[in-house]
Amino acid sequence: MAQGDDAETGSRDWSLTKAYLQDDPTKWNSLSWTTARTLIESANDLLGRGTHGLVENLRAHWTKDTPLKVPATGVSRFLVIGDTGEQDPSQYVVAPALARAAGERSDQEQAGFVLILSDVIYPSGNVNDYVDGFYKPYRSNRVQNLEAPQDVRDEFALPESVPVYAVPGNHDWYDGLHGFAHQFLYPADEPPAWPSDLLVPSFDEKLGRLQLIRDRFGRAIWRTPSEPAGRSAPARRGEPAADGRAAPEAQLQPAPYFVIETEHVELVCIDTGIDGTIDGPQYDWLSSLDGEKPKILMTGKPMLDNGELRMGEVSGRPGRTVYDIVTDREQRYVATVGGDTHNFQLYDPRSTDGSPDGLWHMVSGGGGAYTHATHPIQTARSDARSHSQFRPSRVFPRSAESLSYFAQQLVPGIWRLLLSVVMFGGGVALGWWLASSGWSLQVQLWGEPVSVGPGGAAIAAMAVLVLLHLLPQRPGRSQFGRRLLLRLEALVAGVLATLFLHHYLPDAAGALLVLFGSGTLWICLNAWCIRWSRWWGPVERVPGWHHVAFGCVLAALAALALVPLALDEGGSVDGRTVPWWLIVAVCIYAVVAIVGWRRRIVDDLSGDRAESWLKHSVVWAVLAQAAVVSGEMLRVMSGEGLTLVFFSGLLGLVPLAAIVVLLVAAPLAPDLLTRHLRSEPQRRARAWLRWRRWLVQPFVFLAAPMTLALWWWAADAVESGWMRAAFALPTLIVMIVIGLLIFDWVRREHELLYVPLVVVAVLALGLLLLGVSVPGLLDVPGFEWPGRLADELSTWWPAVAVGAALFTAVAVGAAGLLAHLVFLGAHSLIADPKAWVSPRYRPGVPTHYDFISAAAAASIIEAEHERMGARPAVVEGVDRRTRRRAQIAFPGLNPPFGPIQRFVSEIYSLDEPPFFKHFLEFDTSPTEVVVKIHRVRGDQPVEIEEVARISLTAAAAAYD
Repeated sequence: MAQGDDAETGSRDWSLTKAYLQDDPTKWNSLSWTTARTLIESANDLLGRGTHGLVENLRAHWTKDTPLKVPATGVSRFLVIGDTGEQDPSQYVVAPALARAAGERSDQEQAGFVLILSDVIYPSGNVNDYVDGFYKPYRSNRVQNLEAPQDVRDEFALPESVPVYAVPGNHDWYDGLHGFAHQFLYPADEPPAWPSDLLVPSFDEKLGRLQLIRDRFGRAIWRTPSEPAGRSAPARRGEPAADGRAAPEAQLQPAPYFVIETEHVELVCIDTGIDGTIDGPQYDWLSSLDGEKPKILMTGKPMLDNGELRMGEVSGRPGRTVYDIVTDREQRYVATVGGDTHNFQLYDPRSTDGSPDGLWHMVSGGGGAYTHATHPIQTARSDARSHSQFRPSRVFPRSAESLSYFAQQLVPGIWRLLLSVVMFGGGVALGWWLASSGWSLQVQLWGEPVSVGPGGAAIAAMAVLVLLHLLPQRPGRSQFGRRLLLRLEALVAGVLATLFLHHYLPDAAGALLVLFGSGTLWICLNAWCIRWSRWWGPVERVPGWHHVAFGCVLAALAALALVPLALDEGGSVDGRTVPWWLIVAVCIYAVVAIVGWRRRIVDDLSGDRAESWLKHSVVWAVLAQAAVVSGEMLRVMSGEGLTLVFFSGLLGLVPLAAIVVLLVAAPLAPDLLTRHLRSEPQRRARAWLRWRRWLVQPFVFLAAPMTLALWWWAADAVESGWMRAAFALPTLIVMIVIGLLIFDWVRREHELLYVPLVVVAVLALGLLLLGVSVPGLLDVPGFEWPGRLADELSTWWPAVAVGAALFTAVAVGAAGLLAHLVFLGAHSLIADPKAWVSPRYRPGVPTHYDFISAAAAASIIEAEHERMGARPAVVEGVDRRTRRRAQIAFPGLNPPFGPIQRFVSEIYSLDEPPFFKHFLEFDTSPTEVVVKIHRVRGDQPVEIEEVARISLTAAAAAYD
């Protein structure tokens, strides 16, 4: 229930957030985990996991040689908030409620401190993101030159007398904890320096070959952190005094791991690094803590999460775990609280399947990052893909509203994906009509008549659409315009693909388009039949008539795949057509289907065999269908004399393999080049860093373009057709990767130039492609080189090959996506108008859940939990359309599943209400700890509810 001031002010938080961010927008604006920008920033996740000892050495560097304790004498009330720093509305909307809870008022004392639990700053802990991700939402009084009114900013300021401590998460480690150290581990007037020497490996360690390659590669291209710039340094000073100056902030905590000593309990805060483990020194420290007071473990990775127990391994010490220490009665732990998972889960030791060890376990990661769905958790025990054994007694968002909310975002999103694919197909048809009709537009340019054909019009349209897409999106604005742009871009992409094909392969264009249409139709029919038969799901028995029906359907699909071969009466007269692979592929397809149909029948739906089939069935289905489609492609393309084009993808593996060999060898070079300095470790370390900077890093980024440039030269020199065919796909991949890295570098190092440079790049590329499509367009009097460049580009085989690879990849991706959507049942949404539109938030109007009501969602979840099998559970009182929407959204065992459902939380992270954020309030006494959850939705009053009473006397009795 809403309590205190929040009953009146909680519903204002969204209005405050919009007003604040409209006047003072953040750098990230809306952080999304589906963009290349965010993923590039997080690249050190993969690199750090591969290195041996890098995180441990950095942690030792940041840990001071002082007692790892933070005294909080007299503190009996404190707040915990997890996974905060997305720097967008979903974080800021929580801040006013946090400030109110931390302050003193008639019915509560001031909080002693606020503890941020994991991932202070997304996506990579950058020191220059702390203003937007920490100071503006929680210490707004410290940030200079803000435009928002003072009364708005005051709502986002914690009391200066309330310190903020933090436990780092994996994202804070993506810059080696450098930004975290700036803010929490060092005084403001003594900033830390990046310890680049720690990137030097330990040459004495005996590593396996693969581990050695991963370690050196990770150290060689580790993204070194940025240094503070702009407003970052001034924010680390306290509130200005009367004379206008403010003292620099002191060190807040001694290390990434430490103990906060409150009046009645000790909060043991541990640092789990990137991969969820701790190192030997931290384990020794953890083991050495006395048992004078009851303890609560605060960790970046929960001990019990989504029903699964996590032991907390210790690197370098097999068999030792954090869990062993926490469950040691002499240590007097009463609870664990972990971040990282972005929702709230409570595991009550009083319930039979709530906790395995008598401890309270909590997950609290809903302080600002995207919300993880909770509706799959309740069905974890009935899912053969999960080894979950425990069930939370409370979750937030509640399971029913989680299913309702995410279905309301996911199902219309799937409908929009289906529309995009259909629009691409419509663009293909439109492009063929435009190419056949000979349409053109005559314009006067540079005093000369210029004929603009459909290709030029399509390129101009795509450039305009992309530029419109670059316009910033304000919080709370409708997404309709942006979604319309995406559909139009899909349409224009289809037109461009067809016109490209018609221009460069006019004789084969018709046959290739028929191949694309028939292949897409066939795999979509397969997807529908797999969904209908539940071929991918294990069952304990199958009725006899199902075997007969399956056999008939399989025979029909196999015959359908062979129909084009039967109709092609003279296909092999010229000797070029290759029909045998299609016949072999259909046989393989039939064998896989029959064997899979038998393997899905198991004795135990929760057994290893059922789990194995669930993991591999979709892979087998995709490979069998791909074999048939590739057989038909080879038959058609060989008949058109395009056999080398068909094999271009496989041939492209040759230059890719050469690039991989170079990338593997380059990071090992500094070891070899410094071997003569083995007896002088310090000189060798300095030399290794120099070779890393001046040889390895440039070579890693230049290896791919240099290899492809040499490949291109060799292909021209020997006039090799297969080398030219092998050039296209790797070049496309390398160009995309390099382009993303360049744009990311510009955004990081020259933020103000980022948008103008992107606009200039789009305009320049658009004009160049227009010149290719419209002869004479770039023949500017006095500047002849643009026209000559465009003319040469139109016939230059590397450019044509890369363009062909791009459009082929788009077409194959569209066909595969359409088949997956059919497998999910997206075609059924055509007759469900409510699934077409995501309801937009409107101030003062509660967000409705009639898409799937809370009652219907609860019934569906309960039915799915109680029943396992190949068929969906029958839910009484829920209409068919609602069940269908739930089956598309619910990633349980029974309905179809896929990447869209598995990453629903990351994909559909919205920046408007309702939010499902929270933080925890702890009130301690000599006998118990009372835990309350503050639920923040943004458009409703904040709900404050007691969720746990943790006894401290029981811990004392067990210790005695």
